[in-house]
Amino acid sequence: MNVSIVIPNWNGEERLRRNLPKVLEVGDVDEIIVVDDGSTDGSVQLLEREFPKVKLIKKQKNSGFSSTVNLGVKEAKGELIFLLNSDAVPARDCLKFILPHFKDPRVFSVGLNNGGSWSWAKFEDGYFWHYQSKEKTPKIHQTLWVSGGSGVFRKDIWEKLGGLDELFDPFYEEDLDLGYRATKRGYINLWEPKAIVEHGKTKGVIEENFSKSSVSAIAQRNQLLFIWKNITDEDLFMQHKISLIKKLLISPKYWSVLISALGKMGKLRSKRLREIKDEAISDKEILKKFKD
Repeated sequence: MNVSIVIPNWNGEERLRRNLPKVLEVGDVDEIIVVDDGSTDGSVQLLEREFPKVKLIKKQKNSGFSSTVNLGVKEAKGELIFLLNSDAVPARDCLKFILPHFKDPRVFSVGLNNGGSWSWAKFEDGYFWHYQSKEKTPKIHQTLWVSGGSGVFRKDIWEKLGGLDELFDPFYEEDLDLGYRATKRGYINLWEPKAIVEHGKTKGVIEENFSKSSVSAIAQRNQLLFIWKNITDEDLFMQHKISLIKKLLISPKYWSVLISALGKMGKLRSKRLREIKDEAISDKEILKKFKD
């Protein structure tokens, strides 16, 4: 199967300079695409000058992670899409461990090992919480979702799902949302421990460009959007409504999070209806399967 690497970039000149030469050494790759999300540093000039083999897609205006990745996937020729953040460096041989999994047509995505493990979730106090397992294992494991910063995705299923939901821009929850939607439709996400990837130890693009308070506000807003869109079980959703009211009474500052999320409600309604229509596996079945 053909593989396209897609790397979203925003003001990542130094990360690209440091990491892209190593990405070019990864085997079994047919093309590498960098989608620049309106950078104001020297990213574009660097790519044009030093990396002529890399396909560069330039956006004039910064719009966020999901829309940037979706553009790259749309332009990619590969049957498989290898998503990498600009600070991620996969092992040269990582794909030899990943590609065999896609012989199973049910497999949608395969995540790489960055020193962690597979992901799981729980619904507690009316909210959906997701975690990475603390168990270290050499065994392949099903996972609830695969990180958009280092994962391989089957393009035809990606397109059926509609890709990353730009509702979550500028960042956070979009890859969880994609994996959850795939799981509810009966597709499989895997974690492959032999496929190694390293992520940079320096600050990432979010830390460099957003304050801690902004990051927290976006994360809390997107947590609400994820629940409102994807949790279709009536009992769980009622638990969420009750908890949301309690939280607003206890923490008046949470009103700003709610108002921000409600601003997306117009786009969210139709998405929730689609999730109800296309559901093959219930929320409770998923939560039972993907528990620690």
